[in-house]
Amino acid sequence: MTVLIGNLCSFFAACFTFLSAWSRDKKRIYLYQAAQCLILAVANVFFASVSGTTTYVLCTLRNILLAYDRFTPRRCYAFVAVVAVLGVFANNRGLVGLLPVLTTAVYTVGCLYAKRTKAIKLNLIVNLVLWAIYDAFVLDLVSCAVDSVSAAAALVSIRRDGENIDKKG
Repeated sequence: MTVLIGNLCSFFAACFTFLSAWSRDKKRIYLYQAAQCLILAVANVFFASVSGTTTYVLCTLRNILLAYDRFTPRRCYAFVAVVAVLGVFANNRGLVGLLPVLTTAVYTVGCLYAKRTKAIKLNLIVNLVLWAIYDAFVLDLVSCAVDSVSAAAALVSIRRDGENIDKKG
């Protein structure tokens, strides 16, 4: 029953995952991700993944900082350190429980350097693929499917945006 409730939460988070992947505006991309992460933190309670819950709560904060251009190099490295320490400490799922920690660290560092929409979306694609792998292991089947489809949507969006730039130029 708890897996079903977790998947129901993931369904609601999926809407924000897709909106983030499809959006053209940096602020919206990160605010949609903040909403998604907050809902997925709740879902991970039902998947009995303390490291997933902890990581998603921290990701909510990171995405809000990113949306409002408050994510400095110092905050980035502090965030990665906190995620690593708390994620390892909160890990109750072995190697699978370390996937959210690794995925979040990689994405967080990528966020520091990705300033243009295309770079942000490429970073998002890597992030979504890594989360889809984690989702499969914890049986968050909704998020696994949505993360996979959203990664594809982000790829299509990059192509769409590139064609629009070519037509304007």
